[in-house]
Amino acid sequence: MKTMTVLLVLLSTLCANAQAQTITHGDGSVLTTSYCYNNIDYSLAGLPAGGTFSGCGIVQRNGVWYFNPLLATQGITVFPYQCTMSYTVNGSTSTRLLLIYKPVSIHPPMQDTATCYGDFVLDAQTLYAGAYTYQWSPALPLDRPDSNHTVGFIAQSQTFVLRVEDLSSGCVGTDTVRVIKHPVPDVQATPAYSTIKARETISFTATGASAYRWLPSRWLDNDSIPNPIAMPQAPLTYVVIGSNEFGCLDSAEVHISINESLFVPNAFSPNGDGVNDVFKVENIGYQGLELFQVFNRWGNIVYETKDATKGWDGYSKGIAAEVGSYYYLIKLSDRDGEALVFKGEVLLIR
Repeated sequence: MKTMTVLLVLLSTLCANAQAQTITHGDGSVLTTSYCYNNIDYSLAGLPAGGTFSGCGIVQRNGVWYFNPLLATQGITVFPYQCTMSYTVNGSTSTRLLLIYKPVSIHPPMQDTATCYGDFVLDAQTLYAGAYTYQWSPALPLDRPDSNHTVGFIAQSQTFVLRVEDLSSGCVGTDTVRVIKHPVPDVQATPAYSTIKARETISFTATGASAYRWLPSRWLDNDSIPNPIAMPQAPLTYVVIGSNEFGCLDSAEVHISINESLFVPNAFSPNGDGVNDVFKVENIGYQGLELFQVFNRWGNIVYETKDATKGWDGYSKGIAAEVGSYYYLIKLSDRDGEALVFKGEVLLIR
């Protein structure tokens, strides 16, 4: 009988020790020994109850024991990482080896981006090398929603979520990025088409943006204002590029033609009435004036100049010339360097 009692006590002690080796999740389910890298508290329970946990990633909150993979791997850079968790009760300790897989981390974290015209690029890189699958959502605006690098097009601002899965562990990481669609300015420029005389100026007006740049800048008084003044010396198309506060651009054009039809009058009346008072080449543009001479009927020069903007006012050496016919010789050179010669007779009328 004594032997039986000792045997029962020994069996009871062995059963108690066997219970001390049991570690489960807090809900009683079988303890997981491999974990994805994340900041999640997994509740723990030990049998018999009343013991204490220790080791990697162990934390107690409000009387409940937890294992946290993030806490277990603080300062760790090499994965997978294995560490030990222990449970001690009634002087007996049991241990478990826990494996933590490498983080599925998008690094650097994705930053919100912006687009003016709807087109954009998304590029994601992982912190650790490996074989991954990628899935962007929503997928419709993207040409490769299953790739870490993709381009897309949107008509309005859109938020995208990236899900990355590590094929070796099944662990998943996510990140979110917002693509902001900025408005594009509607730049208008007037006049769109104009024909001016040589040496005339013309004013332009651009609207629809907050800043402007005119190209080319030649013959403009200012190429960075909305309303410059131009005196073009040749037919030209100006382009104005406007930008808004987001840096989005739009452009418009103005086309300028120049009327360069030359005309030499056959009479003039220097009487001071402001009408046809000076004899000169009308609508002379940017041709170079090589010679402008006026002769009387005896062949004497009564007037000459090389200033294309001037003409004969009917005076010679400060004295009013007689009414009658005079003869002229005018030589111009066009922009190509070819000579233009005008000879003829002009009638002075008072």
